[in-house]
Amino acid sequence: MIIGSALRKAIQDSELELFYQPQISIKNNLLYGVEALSRWHHPTLGTIPPSRFIPIAEETAQIEAIGLWSLEKACAQIVEWDAMGLHVPIVSVNLSAAHFSNPSLTEQIVNMLTRHQLAANRLTIEITEGGMMQQNTETMSTLMALREIGVGLSLDDFGTGFSSLSRISHLPLTEIKIDRSFIINFEKDVSSLIVTEAAINIGKRLGVHVVTEGVEDTFQEARLRTMGCDVMQGYLFARPMPPGDLLHWVQTRPTFTP
Repeated sequence: MIIGSALRKAIQDSELELFYQPQISIKNNLLYGVEALSRWHHPTLGTIPPSRFIPIAEETAQIEAIGLWSLEKACAQIVEWDAMGLHVPIVSVNLSAAHFSNPSLTEQIVNMLTRHQLAANRLTIEITEGGMMQQNTETMSTLMALREIGVGLSLDDFGTGFSSLSRISHLPLTEIKIDRSFIINFEKDVSSLIVTEAAINIGKRLGVHVVTEGVEDTFQEARLRTMGCDVMQGYLFARPMPPGDLLHWVQTRPTFTP
């Protein structure tokens, strides 16, 4: 109750921040995009991790407000980076399943893109596998409408739920994200390697980009390259950072040597 009440005030008073974690294209080692991640430092409660406040936001019906704030903030940030001469091709923003029950979501996103004069393909919406698999009429209509205007759609936490491959094949996806839990034990768990490679092959068959989260060491990176993963994201490359730090990160990245 304390955190829920404080969160409501935090949304009103703009206490939340967005940090951004780079995603690296395997083909050329260049910046593919960034994922926008909510951060909250309360004046008295201290830093409250997303794993704590996001579930509370869902329980207290505040998650939609956070999602819309994240979209608006991310669009404004792209414009700011562009003005600095820093081209970030795509910003991914996480939305909950609740957002897709709102029939005005597409209109709200169109208005944001128009207001900031952004091309729709600069924005990707991430939704978890569980949320995507609901596939009720409202959700599917919203997903199709978002793809029609050119916004990307990413299936987050791929492989952690109980989705049907036949249902996934009918979703208007541009990307799947393989959950970090599959690559943590690459060196010790052959099953994780097999499942990850299968997921990458599924993505390629579907004609979508495959992003792997949680890449933390060079062994994981090497195996994922061998498997044909398109994009990697994780502490090996960069931790989530404030928007002002991204330009320095890009400028100091080593030159790629295949």
